[in-house]
Amino acid sequence: MKIKDTDLNLFIAFDVIYTEKNLTKSGQVLGITQPAVSNALARLRDLFNDELFIRTSRGMIPTPVANQLIGDIRNALSLIQNTISVSEKFDPSTAEMTFKISIGDTSEYRLLPLLIKELADIAPKVKVETYLTPRKDAPRELASGAIDFSIDPPLQSDQHLKHEKIYQEDYVMIVREDHPILEKEKITIEDYLNLSHIHITNRKTGMGHVDMTLYKLGLSRDIYLRAQHFLVAPYIVEQSDMAITTTKGFAVDRNLAWRELPFDIDPLVLHLYWHENNDNESSSKWMRDLMLKTYGKLQQVS
Repeated sequence: MKIKDTDLNLFIAFDVIYTEKNLTKSGQVLGITQPAVSNALARLRDLFNDELFIRTSRGMIPTPVANQLIGDIRNALSLIQNTISVSEKFDPSTAEMTFKISIGDTSEYRLLPLLIKELADIAPKVKVETYLTPRKDAPRELASGAIDFSIDPPLQSDQHLKHEKIYQEDYVMIVREDHPILEKEKITIEDYLNLSHIHITNRKTGMGHVDMTLYKLGLSRDIYLRAQHFLVAPYIVEQSDMAITTTKGFAVDRNLAWRELPFDIDPLVLHLYWHENNDNESSSKWMRDLMLKTYGKLQQVS
């Protein structure tokens, strides 16, 4: 069969079905009905003379033939997208679009005010939506276009994701401004461990970065409060003797004080992730540059 006799949209549908493993979700991503997705799958099956995707309790599982095809199909779609993007000129002053970003609550609190101010000045019709996408789901969401960017520590290994370091900041101990421990000239590890601590996590169990670091030193701290969101923590710290270990930027513009930690710990590092299909897309490149610039300003304040 010749390419002129083939509907190239079928290959887009193939990519989305492979990513979503669900025909209803695939329809939502493609902007078509579920029956239309089923029709596209039927045509793909005829084209390749293979079932391609088998319905199971775990979703639409690709056959060996589909697994062989996906790499070439994605490369071809990426090449077409990049060819189109080269000829496009992105004008932020007139652009009307929405960027979807996966980001944690603390980063959201710090990034969005500056980012939205920049957008209001130079791209008044460009909008932003933010979500918290589980790390394991981010590659799929980026591939399907459900999100445009993800801001996360450099823990992703998906070969189809591009990324760039966007931010780095040291961890410190933060307490209220008149906390008794601030009377000490130097805080020891014993002083630190004797405090009651706040640990922020959206997981019910498991160690975070700080506790894993202490564990490797043969130490543990007293977690008095385990909460879901960072934004509740300053109000608790301001009214108690509890401490929170996080980045210095957390104390900015608040009635809080920080001290260096009495042990070594790797800094917080954040990377900006996007899918390779959008690597040369003009609007994506523009937004990436703007976010890098905005995080650069935050780095100067911290």
